Order: sequence, then structure tokens, then C-alpha cells
Amino acid sequence: MASTCLELIDCKIAHSDIRVLLVEDDPESAELTRMKVSAEKDSPFRLEWTDDLQRAMSRLAQPGIDVILLDFGMLESVGRTGHPPIKRVVGMKIPVVILTSDESTLSRHLTLSQGVANYLIKRRTSSIELRQALHQAVGPPR
Repeated sequence: MASTCLELIDCKIAHSDIRVLLVEDDPESAELTRMKVSAEKDSPFRLEWTDDLQRAMSRLAQPGIDVILLDFGMLESVGRTGHPPIKRVVGMKIPVVILTSDESTLSRHLTLSQGVANYLIKRRTSSIELRQALHQAVGPPR
């Protein structure tokens, strides 16, 4: 019986669209991330990409995004306080997953303490781990 429930949950997750806003200023990294997110057949993820933090904030002022996948380097460009303005725009309702090259323990700790859902290292994160982090950030199927 338990395996049937798990299969049903997996089925619901697989058939629910999860709308992801990728905020990444490097086109090659954005394409690699897109490939990782959509690596599985019938991927539930619908990815929008912007290479600019201001455009991301404008997009987030509109409905339709379930989770933000954010390059930590974008935050560094406006200082370590760049994350709270995004949280204000989304009213603390849209989870943020950081995807970064910054392996610093301090950066990880500071960022997680600001309420992000996860902090992933680009070169160490597999397609499966990235998709799992996005699923976990969004929570149970809607």
C-alpha cells in the first residue's frame, strides 16, 4: 500500500507544472541549468530565464512563478543585501534556491539564514539533486 501512495505522489509531482524563474547572468550556465532541470522525460518544470536582477524583480511582481533559481553571483553584484529585496517583492511566498559557484561556508550560512530554501554548488549538483531541491522548495503537489 505504501508504495502505491508513493507512486501516486510521484505521478502528481510529475504532472504538475512547476514554474521556475532562473536568474543567471551567464548564458552558458543558464543553458546548462536548463538542461539539468529538464533532463527527465516529461519534466514538470517550466523555466523562464533572465540575466538581470532588476528584470527578475519586475517579473516577480507578476503572478506565475513557483520557485526562483538564483545565481548567488547576481546577489554579490548588489552586495550581500541583494536577497531581501527579492523576498519583499514576492512577499515571502516564493521559495528561492541558490545555485552558485561560491563554495564559501560563510556565504552559505549567511544566505541560508536569510530564508532561502537551498544553497547548491553548480559544479557539484547533479540534475537529480537540482530537480529534488526545486521540488522540495515548492513543497507537496498543489
